Amino acid sequence: MDPVRHFINRTVVPRSLFWRTFLIVVLPLLILQVVLTYIFYNRVWDTVTFWLASGVAGEVAMVVDLLEETHDPNARAHILDLVREHADLRMSFELGAKLDEAGAAAGMDRSFFTHIDNKILEAFDETLKKPFLLDLRFDQPSSVAVYVQIDDGVLRVIAPRKRLTSTTTGIFLTWMTGASVVLMVVAIYFMRLQIRPIRLLAKAMESLGKGRDIGEFKPRGAVEIRQAARAFNLMRFRILRHITQRMDMLAAVSHDLRTPLTRMRLELEMMGKDDEPILAGLRADVDEMSTLVETYLSFARGEGREAMEPTPIGPILEGMRERAERAGVAVELSPSPPMTVPLRPIAFRRCLANLVDNACRHGRHIGISAARVGNYVEIQIEDDGPGIPPSQREAVFQPFVRVEASRSRFTGGVGLGLAIARDVILSHGGEILLGDSARGGLRALVRVPV
Repeated sequence: MDPVRHFINRTVVPRSLFWRTFLIVVLPLLILQVVLTYIFYNRVWDTVTFWLASGVAGEVAMVVDLLEETHDPNARAHILDLVREHADLRMSFELGAKLDEAGAAAGMDRSFFTHIDNKILEAFDETLKKPFLLDLRFDQPSSVAVYVQIDDGVLRVIAPRKRLTSTTTGIFLTWMTGASVVLMVVAIYFMRLQIRPIRLLAKAMESLGKGRDIGEFKPRGAVEIRQAARAFNLMRFRILRHITQRMDMLAAVSHDLRTPLTRMRLELEMMGKDDEPILAGLRADVDEMSTLVETYLSFARGEGREAMEPTPIGPILEGMRERAERAGVAVELSPSPPMTVPLRPIAFRRCLANLVDNACRHGRHIGISAARVGNYVEIQIEDDGPGIPPSQREAVFQPFVRVEASRSRFTGGVGLGLAIARDVILSHGGEILLGDSARGGLRALVRVPV
């Protein structure tokens, strides 16, 4: 994958389906809002402001022309009274005043003008042909002051701001933002309705993978999600049927083998004692086959019929310590906090028993410990034996595979212990890892989800 695309996928694009869908819905809405705001701000608002300001500037220019045509104080006062009455403009004339002095007194500064302020200034520049100053930071926020220099004084005009620019812009932006928020809330609500069946289906799959069957999943949501749910139910049915058939077949075959093995053992007992090497060898072979059959039967009974239930880990580990001590091995059980995990107790005990028996068979000192790591409980069983070469650690989990080459059941078992242990842990949604022990031998790490 392209490094840039990989970086974007890991840092920019959300990982969850909900937030990706939210981004798909919200991002176009935000882009639309920005485009509409830009168009309104630079086209509509600019144009409306320019024409409104031009209208006020034209009225001021007309008054300026009328004042310059007469120098009679009474006539000028009458003109100003008419403007106040009909044009919604407050005007006053200061005889002999200078524009610069009026601007300095008002403390005007164009450096603080906004884009809209500059549009108002542009409209006055085009319409009013006299020197003027524009005070858009007037003491009254709703008003604007204009100072115009005429022949014998300065005309001061105070106009409402609503006559120079649109004051409904804030309302427009508020409605636009409010509508966007409402749309996003509605979108989030419906997205949650669509995502919820997917999350429930994912939880059902995860539970099945951990060996916790929650029954048939009820299809819900969109057509595609219902189709996936029906496919999951069919897959679940086939998996459970396969497991049941395997266990039934294994139990039936093992049970059927018991009868001829028992008959062979009785016939050998009737033939004489173990003085004859042939009879001794035959008895050893029959005993090995009986052990193999019992192992199959035990595994089939425990794994195929047992249900998950919350199980405390402490008593199980204490039982493993006692098991190792009965085998004559020194055991160190590290203390651990109380932990309860959904398990098949019989099958899980069998798994740990196989690992402990393996450690006792090859070592003189073993250690057992348990700890909570994230969403898993990790159980370690270590020994000081010869260990297993790294190249063979995966192969020993295969049925009937043994590191010990003599194939004798007295030195290496029948080769099913680790295979059964891994099968049990995988059915719990966990894993078994083999590694090097700090004691010099093998370390078996069992991880099961909480």
